[in-house]
Amino acid sequence: MTVSHPDPGEYERFLRGELSNGENRQIVRQLLTAWRTCRGELEQIWEGHPLPALFASWPKGGCDYGPAFKSLLPALSERARAVSRERQNLPELIARLQACPPREQKELPRRHEEFRSWLLCEWLIEESQQFLHEDLDRARELADLAVAVAETLDPEVYGGALIRDLQARAWSYVGEALRVLSDLRSAEKAFAAAEGLLAEGTGDVLEEARILELKAALRRDQRRPDEAHQLLDEAIGTYRQYRDLHLVGRAFIQKGRVHGRCDDLDAAIRWLRKGLGLIDSTRERRLDLVARHSLMLYLQESGRHREARFLLKASRPEFLRHGGELLNLRLQWLDGKIHGSLGLLDEAEKALVAARQGFIRLGIGFSAAAVSLDLATFYAGRGRSAEIRQLSAEMLPIFQSRDLHQEAVAALLAFQRAVAMEGVNTKLLTELRSYLDQARKDPELRFEPA
Repeated sequence: MTVSHPDPGEYERFLRGELSNGENRQIVRQLLTAWRTCRGELEQIWEGHPLPALFASWPKGGCDYGPAFKSLLPALSERARAVSRERQNLPELIARLQACPPREQKELPRRHEEFRSWLLCEWLIEESQQFLHEDLDRARELADLAVAVAETLDPEVYGGALIRDLQARAWSYVGEALRVLSDLRSAEKAFAAAEGLLAEGTGDVLEEARILELKAALRRDQRRPDEAHQLLDEAIGTYRQYRDLHLVGRAFIQKGRVHGRCDDLDAAIRWLRKGLGLIDSTRERRLDLVARHSLMLYLQESGRHREARFLLKASRPEFLRHGGELLNLRLQWLDGKIHGSLGLLDEAEKALVAARQGFIRLGIGFSAAAVSLDLATFYAGRGRSAEIRQLSAEMLPIFQSRDLHQEAVAALLAFQRAVAMEGVNTKLLTELRSYLDQARKDPELRFEPA
């Protein structure tokens, strides 16, 4: 959960009663969350004004908080100005960071004080989220770098409890990157580190709820759906308490994807639609697109091909503008499957071939292999043995992909042997396809055809 730091003017308007109810709630939550550190900050900021005298102005039993808030205005305004200066320096820090070779970036916060920046850490976390859909290795590097920055933050400047909250958030996104990279064991350790730090933090329940969401995705990939739903229900309870419908919708979407992983397609579609109805697409554009892709996929898999096609056609312009290369490749793959189900064979083949080439170009071995098997199934259903042999002969770039582990390569070699022996059939292709879906998250799973 990224904290939005108010500008000095926002603090002043808050204390003068000039903000809306929603803006007031956000600033009050930030002040309450940070209260453990406020005393230390005010001691440093309040020059010439002893803190006990300030607290003496707070009401003991009455309701007049005016004098206390009025006396806080200069201190809060100065703190806000410091945050504003840090924000102004952020673009320069980012430029210097990006100019540094990746292998040397972790040393920057240890060697240079200016890189010990809260806002830089938040930016790294957000960038890591973006790269999850573009470059998984870079997403992991950015999350690791966020941890490195968070570990160097000065408690005298930011407060120890708040720093531990941020460290927990950074570790949770290390776990998320590892999950997407299919390293589920390391992801489990990262989330354990995040939870340990969170227990020593401010007690911010919204920070905790976001980590619960991310951990639920890990439980989904570990095929522990009951635990995933329990974690999401806890997060939803918090989001409802704070009346943030967007966050409630985001958790609903995650519940839909858990149901989808368990092949409970009707429930998956129902929860995804509920979530899409609540989220603010401008607030998390990528979330909106990923949820729509999941909804279209489950509509297709449940036999509602025309409904899936209608939604895909309506969504395509938004995907092209905001989806990025990887998500658009997945959309193209889905487009091929939908067209094939509707008997539009030329369009189906064209889309599947293009998606396969795109995944090979990006080095995403599991997706390239899965599309290859979908194409082989398409060709087998039409008696096109020559095209199947061509697919088999073009497997080398897939074998060389970074994310394809040894057991998956062995399964694809079994496909090649079957092609060479004219033994490919729909049953074998279905078994191989199902195996790949499971093996992506389990490198030790072996292919054992029935």
